[in-house]
Amino acid sequence: MQKKVILLKVREGKLEEWKKWCNELELTRRAEALETLEEEKVTEESCVLVHFDGAPHVVAFAEGEMLPARMDREMNQKHVAMKKECLEYVGEGESLYHLKV
Repeated sequence: MQKKVILLKVREGKLEEWKKWCNELELTRRAEALETLEEEKVTEESCVLVHFDGAPHVVAFAEGEMLPARMDREMNQKHVAMKKECLEYVGEGESLYHLKV
């Protein structure tokens, strides 16, 4: 099982758009989002907003096999487009501990 941690900076003026997309994933499109994770054999995925160095950033975490996403799915296409539009890659991190009950 792999763990992936990525730090991304939210592009200027895109915070509300990113938060709206995250809300869609969490609530209105949750079943579809979970279905895509099952296809990718991802057991957990999260996105956390942090303010660092005067700018909003997100820390993305994923755990599982992380098979390639099916890009024929509209949800995966939109997710890639939203990340490209709203986020800027900063670097990778390392999961030091992760406890779940």
